[in-house]
Amino acid sequence: MNLSMMNIGEYEEILGNPRNFIENFCYITTKDGKFEVIKLNYPQRRLMEIVEKSLEEKRPIRIRVLKARQMGFSTLISALGFWWAAMNENSAYAVVAHKETSASSIFEKNKIFYDNLPKVLRPMTNRFNSERISFNGNGQADYDEVGGLRSKIFFGTAGGGELFRGETILFLHKSEVAFWEDKEGTLKKSLNATVPETWFSAIIEETTANGYNEFKDDWDRSVRGEDDYIPLFVGWNEMEEYQSTPPSDFELTEKELFLQMEYDLTDAQLFWRRKKIANDYGGNDKWFQQEYPLTPEEAFIASGFGVFDGDIVAAGYKYSHKPKFQKEITSALIKERLLVWEEPEIKEIVEYEQLSRWSIKKQEYEYYDGTLEVARKQVYANYTVGVDTSGMGADWNQIAVWHNITKKMVARLAIKNLPEQYLAKVVVEIAKYYFDAMIAVEVNYSHALYDYMIDEGYKNFYFTENYARVDKKKEVLEYGWNTTKASKGPLISTLRAALSENPSIIPDREFWSQAEYYLMEDSQKNIMNAAKGHFDDLIMAAAIGYIVCCSFQAKQVYSQKTQKIKHNDKIGGIIVGGLNLNPKQKSTKLRKGVYTNNA
Repeated sequence: MNLSMMNIGEYEEILGNPRNFIENFCYITTKDGKFEVIKLNYPQRRLMEIVEKSLEEKRPIRIRVLKARQMGFSTLISALGFWWAAMNENSAYAVVAHKETSASSIFEKNKIFYDNLPKVLRPMTNRFNSERISFNGNGQADYDEVGGLRSKIFFGTAGGGELFRGETILFLHKSEVAFWEDKEGTLKKSLNATVPETWFSAIIEETTANGYNEFKDDWDRSVRGEDDYIPLFVGWNEMEEYQSTPPSDFELTEKELFLQMEYDLTDAQLFWRRKKIANDYGGNDKWFQQEYPLTPEEAFIASGFGVFDGDIVAAGYKYSHKPKFQKEITSALIKERLLVWEEPEIKEIVEYEQLSRWSIKKQEYEYYDGTLEVARKQVYANYTVGVDTSGMGADWNQIAVWHNITKKMVARLAIKNLPEQYLAKVVVEIAKYYFDAMIAVEVNYSHALYDYMIDEGYKNFYFTENYARVDKKKEVLEYGWNTTKASKGPLISTLRAALSENPSIIPDREFWSQAEYYLMEDSQKNIMNAAKGHFDDLIMAAAIGYIVCCSFQAKQVYSQKTQKIKHNDKIGGIIVGGLNLNPKQKSTKLRKGVYTNNA
């Protein structure tokens, strides 16, 4: 570009606009070894649009980028930071990478940007190394004579102590932040404090996922809108170059067919995926998913050590939906309501008498129009209520209701800080609403809840078959479910197997949120726990409810109540009792079922 031929308006349009500046003056070495000016790809354009909108609206730029690998975000953000410092006075751009080699790589990018600027645009420097670039002239001449910007670029690595103390940073780039060794988040907090809340300021975090660490929590807060950061996820399918022409005999596997329908992928994209998994990840698609996810859930799940399979959790999120309604609890003064996905199921069956008469002409019985209702039956489902109490008070009291026949979770209630005598009233009220459901409570901490429920007059409880410690031959019955090292494995495995078959049996998004953070800490010792800062109370309540609703103690059929209808009709002046209107009449009973209040 010949700058000498430009007028002042064109000059300002190029240098005052970050996109125009980057696409005209910032050079890179491409993946195929070419040296050329940056041409924004689709993922980069998505990020640039957020930056431009924030600048236009004059508000601070705060963005979290969760991405697949090698999409060019680090390069674009470096170019943005370079423009921030090299084209603006009294500005500072700082980049913090997760390791020294990455920081050096970003420094090299900035050096290439600077070296390939037209000479007239290069700001003068008095320091230029892998730790700092200072655009301050030679430090001797007058500021106006030298044209120094008094701007700076800093390069640092996470774990390198307190970075940039005393500096004011207007553009902060956190690279691969999920991999920082900053478990308490102190470095990120101190870095954020260096950036003022002015409109011409930016904090951009970009990373691939690295399991269930602090970045995952930060990302979730941004998704929920609880902070000012805009979450930007870009899957590998949004990268134009991630495709390869398949051979003529290319056939999709069952998994690939699902991905094609779910994410609208082409054969070329799926063939690229297949080759990438085979060549770079030893055929392990889970490793591929961590580096090249299609969804945020897939990114975090694949990179963690979840007890529940990543594909199942992703499907669970998809099938989850809001409850049908919320039912008020009247037995205790609580503000929480029962979340109801399916109402108690009642099926009404009406039994009829089909009328017949003797035909002289045919010399046989024949049916004629008309039926007589003789009985009504109410057929209702049976349910199980699984309860995980808060124990020492850290978790919530979780109550999960399961349909014994369909094996679906139909309702849930979470309560915190409720005395056991009132919790007992709540559990009993819910159980009675679901036709006197069987109650199964985890009794690791206390059996008192059962005492209170018995005082309420309730009787339908799950009991554990066990043997007394003193007399091994004496069989005793104990109320409730006791979670031990021996019982926890089968408990969770049973629920996991059911969800593998059909994740839609739990429609509660909160369950899947906990399942996502439920990690296998030690597979050999079968140690499973929630990630730091998260809970597993709903998982335990759901698992207890499910395993008990499948047990022999829980009724696996519909129960029924029959109401017989007696007829005493006057026909032709004659009182006819019973059903036969003719001494030679025969009858056939018919049943017609009508579902009411059905889930």
